[in-house]
Amino acid sequence: MTNDAAVPPISEHPATWKFDYPVIHAETRDQWRAWLSANAASARGVWLCSWRTATGKPRCPYPDAVEEAICFGWVDSTNTIFDEERGFQLYTPRRGKSSWTRLNRQRAADMEERGLMTEPGRQAIAAAQINGYWTILDSVEDLEDPADLAAALDREPLARSNWDAFPPSARKQMLWTIVSAARAETRAARIARIVSEAALGRRANG
Repeated sequence: MTNDAAVPPISEHPATWKFDYPVIHAETRDQWRAWLSANAASARGVWLCSWRTATGKPRCPYPDAVEEAICFGWVDSTNTIFDEERGFQLYTPRRGKSSWTRLNRQRAADMEERGLMTEPGRQAIAAAQINGYWTILDSVEDLEDPADLAAALDREPLARSNWDAFPPSARKQMLWTIVSAARAETRAARIARIVSEAALGRRANG
C-alpha cells in the first residue's frame, strides 16, 4: 500500500472534547477510501479533518469525500471549523430513512460506472429504493406544494401570500418536514403550524 492510500490513524482527544466521534485527517481521496474500506463496516461515524482551501495544503475535496462515502453506504452531515487551518465534516452510515438528493443519486451512478461502488453502498441504495427515500426529496427540490398544504394555504390568503414570498431555502426546509412525517396526524399538525405561522409572516421551524 502506498503512502497515498495508507489508512489515516484515529486522532486522540480528551474525554471532554465536544465531538463524540473519532477524528481522522486524510489529505487525499485514496487515504479517505482506505479508511472507509477498513472501518466503514464497524464504525458508527467519524469526523473527516481536512486542511482548509486557503492553506494550500493537500486535502480531499468535499465532492470526492462524499462520493467515497456513498460507495460505502455512508453520508455526510454536520460540518464545522476546527481552527484557522482545519475544517471537520461528519460522516456516518446511512440509516434506513436517509433521503437522497438528485445530486447524490447521480454521484452514486457515477461511482457504479467507474467501478468504485461497494456492496454496502449498493445495499444502501436498494433499501432507499424500496422504502421511497430514494426519491422522497424530488418534490421538495422542485418546490412543489403537496395538495393538502396547497389547499390549507389557499384557505388563508395572507398565509398563501407570505408562503410564496418565503425564500426557496426556507420553503424547502418546511416542505421536508411535511414529506418526512411518519404519520398522517403528524403531517396534518405540521401543515397546520406552517399555515398559522405563515399567516403571521413567520416561518415554522422544526
